[in-house]
Amino acid sequence: MFKKRPDGTHLKNIPAHTKIVPFILPTRISGTIFSEQEIDITETLQFLRRFNKQQAAQGKTKITFFQLFMTANIRAIVQRPKINRFTMGYRMWQRNHIRMNFIAKKILTDDAEEIWVTGDYSPFETLGSIADKYKTIVREATRGEGNESEDLNVTLLRFPRFVTRFVFWMFGKLDWWNMLPVSLMEGSPFHGTVCFTNVGSVGVEAPQHHLFNLGTCGLFLSVGIVRREWKPDSKGKMRQRDVVKVVYAFDDRICDGMYSGRTIVLIRKLTENPEELLDVPDLTAAQLEALMLKDYPPSIGRELTH
Repeated sequence: MFKKRPDGTHLKNIPAHTKIVPFILPTRISGTIFSEQEIDITETLQFLRRFNKQQAAQGKTKITFFQLFMTANIRAIVQRPKINRFTMGYRMWQRNHIRMNFIAKKILTDDAEEIWVTGDYSPFETLGSIADKYKTIVREATRGEGNESEDLNVTLLRFPRFVTRFVFWMFGKLDWWNMLPVSLMEGSPFHGTVCFTNVGSVGVEAPQHHLFNLGTCGLFLSVGIVRREWKPDSKGKMRQRDVVKVVYAFDDRICDGMYSGRTIVLIRKLTENPEELLDVPDLTAAQLEALMLKDYPPSIGRELTH
């Protein structure tokens, strides 16, 4: 109905093939493609031990492999902005924020409550900056503070089923018409750049996880267990290596296969070489303009190069 949304910018100058795909594949699930990737994290884990030792010596927050992997994803999205697009109402939009969503349990038991943890991140994130931000977001979510999605779930389940069904139907229609209030988008785990599930932390291998038709998120990542395997080195000698499997579910409508494929290659490169994540990225004004981020104008935080 409306051609403006609070969470994105309508992209008009895109190829006709890209514009027509949502009419051929009208739902996000119908446009899903899966890709599996094995990442060698032997040096990454060694780096993490050194990094956390320095963090502890300076009285700073330690980080986990999952937080490092999330930082690698943020950095890749900054360099590959088409990944932060979404389709709604048969139109293509560039998201104006970088939002990471993931599922967590309050305690690691079978019957423990699952919660969605959502947070917005800067294109200038580093391993040092993400540590405290991640810790704060998770603490608030597990305590029930600032977790609007869980509050909304509890409220909706108090009503009869037909009322809940109507609310979700209307939620989808308002989103389709670009009339969904910002307050509902900010509390929704389905309106974000990436959804993660870190099942490896509970000893489970990465599954092929579905996308959601509800909302706008076009990328779901499943992170598996860390396995030790024998791998040949550059000289042909067998060495024990630490590897992890990651499964990506992409909305194929937002960018072509070559673009998404090169993006996950970049994610692997950044994960295997995390030293690059220590420094603030030197982004040009053109790169920030391509991201179309609402909350991070070029004048914030650093002098830009051209």
